[in-house]
Amino acid sequence: MPSRIEPITTDQTTDEDLRQLLDDGANGWWKDTEMFGVIGRVPDLLKTIVPVFGAFFGGGRIEPHILEMMRVKTGQMNDCHY
Repeated sequence: MPSRIEPITTDQTTDEDLRQLLDDGANGWWKDTEMFGVIGRVPDLLKTIVPVFGAFFGGGRIEPHILEMMRVKTGQMNDCHY
């Protein structure tokens, strides 16, 4: 089942900051192109929320298996195919 909102990709924007955030979302610690791509439809929102994600989830504050369980549960709650 496809996403309800089509995620934006790096090749769909000329905003270099947005491109970097999308790339970081795909290849960095988060590894989630779908969520970053959907939030990236509103570039200022993605630029604002990524540091918040880093504060909550980055730097090993949450053990990897707990973070993965959080992602799976969020996917279930939002009826997505994560």
